[in-house]
Amino acid sequence: MAWGMFCWIPCPYKEWRMEDRKAQVAMLPLVGALIGVVCCLCWWLLSLIGCSGLLTGALLTGTYFLLTGFIHVDGFMDCSDAIMPRHPQMEERRRILKDPHAGAFAVICLVIMLLVFTGAMADIAADFSLKSCSLLVVIFTASRTVSALEVLLREPMETSQYSAIKEPGRIRDTIPAIIILVVVLAVCELMMSDMNWLALIAELYSNIIVLTVMVAAFITCSIDCRKLGGMNGDISGHMIIISELFGVLVMALIV
Repeated sequence: MAWGMFCWIPCPYKEWRMEDRKAQVAMLPLVGALIGVVCCLCWWLLSLIGCSGLLTGALLTGTYFLLTGFIHVDGFMDCSDAIMPRHPQMEERRRILKDPHAGAFAVICLVIMLLVFTGAMADIAADFSLKSCSLLVVIFTASRTVSALEVLLREPMETSQYSAIKEPGRIRDTIPAIIILVVVLAVCELMMSDMNWLALIAELYSNIIVLTVMVAAFITCSIDCRKLGGMNGDISGHMIIISELFGVLVMALIV
């Protein structure tokens, strides 16, 4: 269910059960890891044919958003239109959130986001390495982990698709998402360190910085999104885009 909704790659097994919506959200980090691995495979192929860092970064950015089916970009644009203007009334912000037309704030924020994201990816893509690939997978997995936690723990809007999830706020529902992140992080750390435990300790520093910035971005964005009076899919996508933008930016600066 998570693969079919949050990833553009055709899912070999199609199933949908409303009673499994919580499990679907909890599996979101695994979809991020899948997308990250596919992006890294594309990066490896582009490095073999000698693409420049700028072209590789642009192609990887396009590939990444294509793999998501642009579902998170849609949420990012909707929330930008609803939150950026200083509308005092929550009803007006919610009306704008549901408006299918793209406003000026959505377009401006999208252009800025794509410029920064592509620039960071171009800087990262200048030198293909297993370390950079591992960090990229961690970023895509971690962003969706925090998004899953927010969806499962926050009260949804009445009009949200997540309103069908009964009894939000149970910590136990988030355990699968956290386990996926821990496993992906551990595997990536071991790959970066070549099973050298001294190198592993040194590499942890980079991941801590990346994850700290992403969590800080999620918290900041979450506070802004409370202006809408609850959680929904658009807010989840908005937070994923913001956190990954900070993630690749910090990765470009420190790696």
